[in-house]
Amino acid sequence: MIDVENLRLHYAMTAEHWLNRLERSAPRICEMFGPNFVRSWRFYLAGSMAGLRVGAAQLFQVVLVGPASQEIPWTRAHLYAEDRVVEQEMA
Repeated sequence: MIDVENLRLHYAMTAEHWLNRLERSAPRICEMFGPNFVRSWRFYLAGSMAGLRVGAAQLFQVVLVGPASQEIPWTRAHLYAEDRVVEQEMA
C-alpha cells in the first residue's frame, strides 16, 4: 500500500451531480424503468450525499502496487497541480 486518501467530500459532490442528472432525466428514466427505480436511486444518491457531507459515511481510496512499483512521491503536489491553477482562475 502506497497511499490512502479519504474522498468523502469529493464523492458527496459526485453524488450531488448524479442526483441533479437523475432529476433532469427522471421522466424518461421513469418510462424506461418505472417510478420505484427512480425513487430508489433518488433516495440512494440523496442519502449518500447527506451522509458523506456530515461525516456519517466515508469513502477511502487505497492504492496498492506490486514490487516493481516502489517509487513513492514525497507529496501529492503532482496530483493537484492542475487543480491549483483552476482554483486561481476561478478566484
